[in-house]
Amino acid sequence: MKLKKWKTAIAVLLMSSAILPLGAQETEAASKYVELEAQWEDGQAAHIQTLHKDGVTYGSLFSLGSGSGLLWGMENDNTAVLKRDQKRIVVHVGSRIAEVDGREVDMGREPVWYISHLYVPIRFLASALDGEVADRDPKTGKVTVTGLNNYTDTFYGSMLGYSFRIQAANGNLEFTDLYTGKKNLIPLGMKDINVNTHELTLNFESTPQHLQVLFIEYTNRKTGDYDLYTLVFKNQGLIRKSVAHGLKEKHDSFKSDGTIQLIDDQNIRMIEDGSGQVLEVISR
Repeated sequence: MKLKKWKTAIAVLLMSSAILPLGAQETEAASKYVELEAQWEDGQAAHIQTLHKDGVTYGSLFSLGSGSGLLWGMENDNTAVLKRDQKRIVVHVGSRIAEVDGREVDMGREPVWYISHLYVPIRFLASALDGEVADRDPKTGKVTVTGLNNYTDTFYGSMLGYSFRIQAANGNLEFTDLYTGKKNLIPLGMKDINVNTHELTLNFESTPQHLQVLFIEYTNRKTGDYDLYTLVFKNQGLIRKSVAHGLKEKHDSFKSDGTIQLIDDQNIRMIEDGSGQVLEVISR
């Protein structure tokens, strides 16, 4: 079964409604919708309706933030937050002063509640998400925003009662027994995980002799080159690990003779299914 990094369909996220907190009042001022084209550095894109009010175009704080991999919530009735380990955006209802990564920023206008969404000026929001307003059509009012970052920093998978997690901050694999809560850490040495330029996937396979194999691929979107991390488990314990950097083509790990091929930067190890015993070492 193939489990990709957390990534909900952008179109769904961008059209989902934010919950209007108690005490917040929706604007009664005349407003209309215009088209917003949002483009992320990781290749995602969406065309949605966004709010245009009093000559200013606004974007949905929670929807665009969620599309950028940020977690959102209300600290209180008047304070909305988008955050991840390396990113934090705070907006206060009734104030044009926001906080981006600890710095105060003047948004130019106060946030607007409209049809259960919290909107903020799109130029501010695009900049806060490391993008920019690239174009505005004077006839239709359509706004194009480019260069938005994806801040996803944690990647998940599960297999046979265990959950697996990789955090971008350290690049190591943590797996947890879902029944006992016991955690184990496997150093992977993954560095500079950036989902704006690469794709990180976790794939699980079981062998005929009941070994469990986890394949982690970190693929460069532009070149197609990828790093392959292969971990072999027996009775929930790690027995083999291999790492190969900069592979040019897909690697076939399961051979027709029933052996498993583990590729490293220098060598290829052929191991026996069931026992995990090394049968042969071949130089690359």
